[in-house]
Amino acid sequence: MTRILIIYQAVPVITPGLVRGFENVGLEVSTFLANEHHHWVDKYVFHAINKWVHNLRILKKGKFLFQKHPLTHWNYLNTKLVDFYERVKPDYVFFIHGIHYSEFTISKIGCPKIAWLVDPVQDPQKLLLFINQLDWYFSYSKQAISLLNQQGRTNVSYLPHAVDHQEFCYLPGTKKVTDIAFVGKHSVHREKFILAALEVTKNISIYGSRWLSPAMSHFSLLRSIKGKSCYGTKLNTLYNSSKIVLSIIAKPEDSGKTQSGINMRPYEILASGSLLFSDNYEELHPELVNHQNLILFNNLDEFKSSLQKILSNNAEIEEISAKGREFIQNRFSYDEMARVILEKFQEVQGKS
Repeated sequence: MTRILIIYQAVPVITPGLVRGFENVGLEVSTFLANEHHHWVDKYVFHAINKWVHNLRILKKGKFLFQKHPLTHWNYLNTKLVDFYERVKPDYVFFIHGIHYSEFTISKIGCPKIAWLVDPVQDPQKLLLFINQLDWYFSYSKQAISLLNQQGRTNVSYLPHAVDHQEFCYLPGTKKVTDIAFVGKHSVHREKFILAALEVTKNISIYGSRWLSPAMSHFSLLRSIKGKSCYGTKLNTLYNSSKIVLSIIAKPEDSGKTQSGINMRPYEILASGSLLFSDNYEELHPELVNHQNLILFNNLDEFKSSLQKILSNNAEIEEISAKGREFIQNRFSYDEMARVILEKFQEVQGKS
């Protein structure tokens, strides 16, 4: 049986769905998760010392002690990946970026190597660093692909996020106890939209990191924070029990560019059967139409006005939600994604 190794981390939760997708197309799957390979010496000793010297301004931010030590996170992680690869001996290796590994580590992997960018990276030099020594490079961002094309790289193509339809699904009969839900870490941009939403309704549930400190000066925002994380069945239940679920990117408002790269949230929200309230994306599917199967906004005023109108119309919420659920049905699955990736592996293997 053909063996594939997926290299990523536990959160965001992408790997389990992709593992099942690859298994469903007949592959044997192994995973290497970076968060499982962090030595305690780096985590509790090196990190504490570096924080101390930074706070005392002995060392500039961005500079770190112990960088050449084998137990620092970067060095230890690269060593463990090479050891794991040599033990598993996969036929294919699939990286998910974010996390990048050294050129030496990549050179040790002799089988076909493909990666997929899932973070909003727009720095051409960093993108070129990611793609080096790879046979093919997927991105969820068409802008990233364009930047790589401008640098003369043609072994790149678009690959959107997927949704685990087993995990995110409509739960008939679930009561809509929450007006608005949002899941994601804090940013100043996101905070503006949440505060605007709180002017429309106080019945809001927020899950995500870094919200507590800015919420100290806004009691209604503080009251809306329900936790730092929400995953799996709990997340699907949250979506199903909310009239509206927000998807807000962390870019500055009115930056002049349409956001490139749709993350996991919009597809999960649609699959749950709730009303997706989202900013606009370059990669938006042509069958996703504003006020038909989702609601889009481009600025704060438009966002607030749309919220005020829709929250007073439960029939319209149900109609748009149902059409959104109908759109996503049997689309953007991990099985579909696995087939696309496998076909590309077979293609690059045939050329070698």
